[in-house]
Amino acid sequence: MRAVAVIAHPDDEVLGCGGTLAKLVDEGNDVRVLLSLRRSDPRGVEHWERILQDFAAACDVLGVEPVYAAPLLEERSVDAEVRELHDVVLPHVEWAEAVFVHWSGDVHQVHRAVSRAVEIATRPFRRRRNVYAFEVPTSTDQAFGRGFAPQMFVELSADQATRKLEAMATYSTEAAPGRTVDDLERRMHLRGAEIGVQYAEAFVVQRQFL
Repeated sequence: MRAVAVIAHPDDEVLGCGGTLAKLVDEGNDVRVLLSLRRSDPRGVEHWERILQDFAAACDVLGVEPVYAAPLLEERSVDAEVRELHDVVLPHVEWAEAVFVHWSGDVHQVHRAVSRAVEIATRPFRRRRNVYAFEVPTSTDQAFGRGFAPQMFVELSADQATRKLEAMATYSTEAAPGRTVDDLERRMHLRGAEIGVQYAEAFVVQRQFL
């Protein structure tokens, strides 16, 4: 299977579905992570080169291929450029059979824009792709209503969970309360407890074809 995670920011791939990406790699699948936007906030601009290095290192830990959108659109203007973002994302969606992306109800407007671009790119009358929305701590869980209600859980081995944590540890500028390595481990335990296993990640199924 060919799978792509379409993300707004470096570290979203680890926070949202890092363990699942590692599992897909272990099962012999071709897995990519598409970084679709360039950070526009002062901290992101200041540390951008370092963040890109950390992104590549995190992908290496997970065993996935990092891919950079061409062009990398500025995140501050993406709300008005969803069509342009769609055009950037589309070739990667066409390559993939399964797409992982931000949940459409995230409090972060840039996450919502990336989700919207994937929604447009995967309209079933044009192309059928299985689409799964992941949760990002401090974004998905802080929206009004907190409506993220997963229907799909991916059980992770101890090694896959460890690789997710090791990938997060490569990010030298992105740690924050709610998204530390310890926080991620607790969340994997929580999602695992919901299905009776040690570690898991959870997803909302946006599109699925059997």
